[in-house]
Amino acid sequence: MNEEILDLKLKGYCCSQMIMEMGLRRLGKENEDLVAAMAGLCDGMWSGRICGILSAGICLLYLADPKEASMNNVEELTEWFEDAFEYTDCVDLMDGNPLNKVEKCPMMLEATFQKIAELLEWDE
Repeated sequence: MNEEILDLKLKGYCCSQMIMEMGLRRLGKENEDLVAAMAGLCDGMWSGRICGILSAGICLLYLADPKEASMNNVEELTEWFEDAFEYTDCVDLMDGNPLNKVEKCPMMLEATFQKIAELLEWDE
């Protein structure tokens, strides 16, 4: 797990909040209210549905470049996520194993953020 993700986890951030906070940092912005609101996407909107990493990643794409997000990037990120991790719903990604949240989620978060950085042409 990279240091930035570990630091945010230790501060109590969930996956969707981490994606947004990391993105805001790359954009040179701060928005505590937005990061706080991202908690609503955690754990698949608290219902095991669409993974907060993916949904927050899509929000970040729109924040960074709304035109490109709607034209290409959202579809590309979603297809990449499903290809990389097989599923998009938390309940399926966790496969009934609560340890996956500790073992699998940080890896998924890091890989997804790298994909977002690639789509937005950020130097990572």
